Amino acid sequence: MTLMYLWIYTLLLVFIWGFFIVAKIHAYKFKNFSNYIEKVTWFLLIFLIFLSICWYIIIIFLWDDSTTIDFKESDFYFNEVTY
Repeated sequence: MTLMYLWIYTLLLVFIWGFFIVAKIHAYKFKNFSNYIEKVTWFLLIFLIFLSICWYIIIIFLWDDSTTIDFKESDFYFNEVTY
C-alpha cells in the first residue's frame, strides 16, 4: 500500500513541478514587467523542495502497514435475514 501512495504522490509531484517549470520560464520571459517575479519564483522553488521532501518522509516513515481488516469466517455466515 505504501508503494501505491508513493507512486500516486510522485505522479502528483511530476504535474506540480511541470507547472513550476512553465511558471519559471514565464518569469524569465516577463521579468521586465515586475521586480518581484524572480523573488517569488525562488521562494516557490524552496517551498516546493521542502514540501516534496517532507511528504516523502511522512509517507515512508509514518505509514503503518499493519492497519488491515481481519475478518473471521463466522462473519460471512448468516443464519437469518431480516427485511
